[in-house]
Amino acid sequence: MRRNRKPLVMLTLSALFSFVACANITVNIYFPEKDVKSAYKSLEEELLQPTPKKEKEETPAQSPTSGLRQGRQSLLTMVRALRITLVAEALAQDDLSRRITEEIKGYPEVVAAYRGVGQRLARLNQLRDQGLVGEANDGKAALRASPPQVGDAEAALLREENRDREVIISGMAKAILKLTRQEGTPANLARIRTQASETFASIRRDAAHPGWWVQLPNGTWARK
Repeated sequence: MRRNRKPLVMLTLSALFSFVACANITVNIYFPEKDVKSAYKSLEEELLQPTPKKEKEETPAQSPTSGLRQGRQSLLTMVRALRITLVAEALAQDDLSRRITEEIKGYPEVVAAYRGVGQRLARLNQLRDQGLVGEANDGKAALRASPPQVGDAEAALLREENRDREVIISGMAKAILKLTRQEGTPANLARIRTQASETFASIRRDAAHPGWWVQLPNGTWARK
C-alpha cells in the first residue's frame, strides 16, 4: 500500500503545480477591453480626419443693450452648469483610456497608420458597399467576392489598409503592456495583440453599414 502511495502523491503534486502555473498565466495577462474600445474610438475621431477641423471664426452677434442684464445672468447660469458638468465628467472619465490614447498619439508610426486609413476610407467604403470587401474577425479587411472581382489597384489598397491596421493593433498592444505594467515578453505581447485585434474587429462590426459583410467571432460571415 505504501509503495503505491508515493506515485499517487507525486501525481497529485504534479497536477497541482500544473493548475497553479495555468492560473498564474491567466492572472498575469490583463486586458482592459472597455478602456481599449474607448481609446480606439477616441483615436479614430481625432486621427482619421484628413485635416484638422476648423474652428468657427464668426462670433455671435451681441445682444441688444436692453438685454445685457438678462444675458449676463444667463451666462452665469451656463457657466455654473458647465463647471458642474466638467467636474462630473472628470470624475467619471476612465483614466486608463485617456492614458492609452495619449500614449499611442506619441507613436509616430501609429499616427501615420491612422492617417493612411483615413485617406483610403472613402474608396474602401465603396468596395464594402459593393459587397466586395468585408470586415474580418481579426481586425483586417478581407475580399468577399470569389473569385476576387477587384483590380490590381484595389488589391494594393487592401494590402496597404491591412498593413496600417497591423501597425495600429501592435501599437495598442504595446501601449497596454506599458501602461498596465505587464512584462513585455513576446508571449505576453502576442496574447495582448490577439485581444487587441479582436476588439478592433468588434468596433469595425459595430460601425459597419447595413448590407456590409462582417465576420462574427465564431468565424461565420453575414450581412449586417
